[in-house]
Amino acid sequence: MEDDIVIRVKDMSKSFRIVDPAIHKKGFLFSHNVMDFTVFEDVNLEVRKGEVLGILGRNGCGKSTFMKIISGIIEPDSGTIEVEGKVASILELSMGFHNDLTGRENIFLRSELYGIPREKVKEHIDEIVEYSDLGIFIDNPVRTYSSGMRSRLAFSIMVNVDADVFMVDEALSTGDMAFASKASEHLRNLVRSGKTVLFTSHSLSTIKRTCTRAIWIRDHRIVMDGDPEEVCDEYSRSINESFEETEHLAGGGSSSAQYRVAVFYRDGKGTEKNPEKYRFWLEAASKNDHPMAMAELADLIVSEDPERAKTLYRLAAENGNNDARRKYAMYVGADDGSITRLRDVLKDLSESGYPYDLYNYADFLYRTAIGMEQRAEAFRCAGEASRLGWSDADLLLGRMYREGFGTEIDYERSTNHFIAAAELGNSKAMMILADQFYDGKYVRKDREEAFKWYMRSALTGNQRAQYQVALMLSEGDGVEMDQKAAMDWYKRYASTQVNDRRLDAIDIIKRRNGRDDPRSNDLLKDSSRCYNLKSMKELSSRYTSGKGFKKNPAAGVSLMEKAALGPGSPRTQLAAMYLSGENVEKDEQKALNLLSEAAASGDARAMYLLGCMYRDGTAVEPDVEQYRRLIRMAAESGDRDASELVRKWKSRKKH
Repeated sequence: MEDDIVIRVKDMSKSFRIVDPAIHKKGFLFSHNVMDFTVFEDVNLEVRKGEVLGILGRNGCGKSTFMKIISGIIEPDSGTIEVEGKVASILELSMGFHNDLTGRENIFLRSELYGIPREKVKEHIDEIVEYSDLGIFIDNPVRTYSSGMRSRLAFSIMVNVDADVFMVDEALSTGDMAFASKASEHLRNLVRSGKTVLFTSHSLSTIKRTCTRAIWIRDHRIVMDGDPEEVCDEYSRSINESFEETEHLAGGGSSSAQYRVAVFYRDGKGTEKNPEKYRFWLEAASKNDHPMAMAELADLIVSEDPERAKTLYRLAAENGNNDARRKYAMYVGADDGSITRLRDVLKDLSESGYPYDLYNYADFLYRTAIGMEQRAEAFRCAGEASRLGWSDADLLLGRMYREGFGTEIDYERSTNHFIAAAELGNSKAMMILADQFYDGKYVRKDREEAFKWYMRSALTGNQRAQYQVALMLSEGDGVEMDQKAAMDWYKRYASTQVNDRRLDAIDIIKRRNGRDDPRSNDLLKDSSRCYNLKSMKELSSRYTSGKGFKKNPAAGVSLMEKAALGPGSPRTQLAAMYLSGENVEKDEQKALNLLSEAAASGDARAMYLLGCMYRDGTAVEPDVEQYRRLIRMAAESGDRDASELVRKWKSRKKH
């Protein structure tokens, strides 16, 4: 083999003969109901010196069999296995242990299997015992040990084996966290010294933390081989999205899988909708204290059994479900009817058809809904507000589709609504998108896409996004490594931390000394450099007007364009520039687009100016109905010019 390859598996196949009760072949004396069960078929793998290879796959996929074949315990049916150097393994916790002997006695027994002389074991016995953390139990029979204690004892013995390849089967996922951490560190030390480790585990976090490479075994072969994080994420996604995989785990008692199966039956994803089975699996998950299942079951039964629903809300709340906390509090703490009164008022206001009224009612129901009918009503109103172009409604719909709140879970639609909100400058939506793409949760992991949204959010002044941008630039994660740019963003992040005090100082200086104090101007520049939108707007105004600064219209426009990445008023001010042609080339279509976006974020002035464009037919067909609707919305949102127009309309009606 090549110098750095220590394990080579070539065209390896393996089958076992198993009993199949479905086969009934009668012989003269015996029933012949055996069949060949294929575990591996033409598997190829090369492992290099110094790698920690994690092996993933469902129970029964052949992970342990694979390790036994490589270690020589089991022979393959065909193909070749080449291993360079001595192998030490923990493949079965009971292997090499005598149940009636003590832990100390088993150290000597198992060490002999590794070929370690008894005299050498005596020299290191105290170290082995101390490493195992078994304390006084070391002199108790091994039959009294838990699986975690057996694992710790086996690993502690292996630590003293001088081998080239170490094979560990689930040793780090049993026992306490302190020992698992110590064992992980030992594996890393082995790798630093040039050793090779093969490691199986159901713990994806352990695989990600410990391994340098991972493979995923499914359907008799290796289906994925590569970066541990990517392999683990793809494996996890396949489990979460597969009805068959999830049902198998649910049958094994996993509460999270039981809840997911319930959702599959609720939404008809991967199987037909089935209300009875939906409720059955909600009940199963609730019995296992799954908080989301308990809250959803409570919503389902609140009309038929309000007392049990209240109990379920309480239990879900105690298990950390925020939605359930709100609902339980309503049950026990809102007897004065204040919640009901507010709901009735918001419902009445939503009949105006204005997007913000529909959104406010939908958001209220999202926070307080009791039962499926209110959840469905919340989804309907949020959808209406979204269709009318309200950005916060898109953010809410994104959450609803992600959670299956009032609708079926649909991650693609969820992401699309988050994108719609983010494009309108909603920084929360930008961060949700960035985190989803970074972690690979709900969407396929895409670090480049994550960086794009972190950057968009950072440019609106979001502190966490600014730090993440700096980190990704410094590590070349999702973007080309650029230490200079990373340092600039670290400095910007540090500056953002004190921006509130900076803005306070600007206001105080302005009240005492007027706006032309040079200290105020310097602080305003510092605030703008960390992308504070309010400061950027103010600085832009000073550049374009020449008040307190040397007049620089181009700098003013440039600043306003950067500020317009955020929601609302910066876009309105930029639109006003394009409408008037002041300091920029007049562009009514750009103004229309910017005002539409700013109005969707709730900016009253944008609503007024947009209404005027519909009145005058500027860059759009004249529409009196749309004009009056936008002016009324602007007036209700506090715009003075719009309020004056509405007052005149009312006055004319009286006369």
